[in-house]
Amino acid sequence: MSHWTVCRVKVKNPNMEVLRKAMEVLAQKLGSRVVENFVVRGYGHQQLCQLAIPLKLPYGNGVGVYIERGELKVVMDDHGAPISTREFAQLLTQYYTALAITIASQQLGYTVQNVQETKDGVLLELYIPQ
Repeated sequence: MSHWTVCRVKVKNPNMEVLRKAMEVLAQKLGSRVVENFVVRGYGHQQLCQLAIPLKLPYGNGVGVYIERGELKVVMDDHGAPISTREFAQLLTQYYTALAITIASQQLGYTVQNVQETKDGVLLELYIPQ
């Protein structure tokens, strides 16, 4: 049985460099790598994705992201996958946001002192110079 799922991510017009870094964090957790322009396949479905993480799944070949009219979408046939499409989308949002905040904070002269992954998300501790 297939579970082809497309999830919208609440990131509009994402910065591709930040998105790639967030995907790389997730790829490492899944024991894979990030590839570009990859067709993610599932049972009876397929989608060309700008970035993807190849995985050996019962009915698919990985998880990918694509941008449609400025909206970021995650796609995967998650039957038998180590993580659901929705969980992946939530983690991607957390990592993307944490990376974007880190970059913006550094540009403002702040220092990121600590980054922790908690059960509720990603925690950033910033040092604000006086």
